[in-house]
Amino acid sequence: MPGKHSDASPPHCTLSVMPATHSNAASGNSSSTSSVYSTRLTARLAATAQQNAADTSHGSEPLPANAKQTMCSKIHRHIRSRIGTLCLLLATVVVGLTTAHSYFHGQSDTPNCGMSYSRPRYIEQTEFGRSWTRYSAKYKLYLYREGGFDVHDQPFRIPVLFVPGNAGSHKQVRSIAAASSSAFVKMVGESPHLVDEGCVGYDFFTVGLNEELTALHGYSILEQADFVNDAIRYILSLYPKTRAKHQLSQTKMALPTSVVVVGHSMGGV
Repeated sequence: MPGKHSDASPPHCTLSVMPATHSNAASGNSSSTSSVYSTRLTARLAATAQQNAADTSHGSEPLPANAKQTMCSKIHRHIRSRIGTLCLLLATVVVGLTTAHSYFHGQSDTPNCGMSYSRPRYIEQTEFGRSWTRYSAKYKLYLYREGGFDVHDQPFRIPVLFVPGNAGSHKQVRSIAAASSSAFVKMVGESPHLVDEGCVGYDFFTVGLNEELTALHGYSILEQADFVNDAIRYILSLYPKTRAKHQLSQTKMALPTSVVVVGHSMGGV
């Protein structure tokens, strides 16, 4: 009625209250999901902390025995390599200083040696032919004579045979033969009575062996040895005639029964 308050609400202003069942379920699900996430996060943090603690405790533990040995061996190798380098450097310095000292202070020779001069003559023994040796066409025998000292071309003194070595020449007898002749003439000039006592000097023979490489060919050594033996027999056969012809003193000299052999290098073989 007009002017009179009525408790009834108009139809378009009616409020309807929905049930809260769905809202409460959603709220429960959200709460449970948050609880699961929180539990997982806590578990992860705990696992991480436990792993860090395990790593820390493992790092503070002593190394195993084999690891110690490996580390020690590496250190020893390193030390040895350094010591070896230092020793090599020290040796190089010492050798260098020694070489420098020898070069600047040790190259002055004392002039105690005198020059040797000679006027050699090599007289081929042509009679030493096929009747004496089968190697007469291959090898030769010579008698050395020093110009100015040896006036006779026939041997009559003490016989000496020089045998050259590998690829050697018969002319290598020059030094020893010239020095011997010079020394004999000087000695007899100072003491002439030595001749009467049997000091007559030396006759140097030498063989020409075609400068063969005897060090590289064994058969050549055998051939040369045969030739030298034949030469010795020939040399001894000369003295019965020559000594009677060239008598240096009133004392009769005995005939030689052997020959002094001087071998140079492979010639001594």
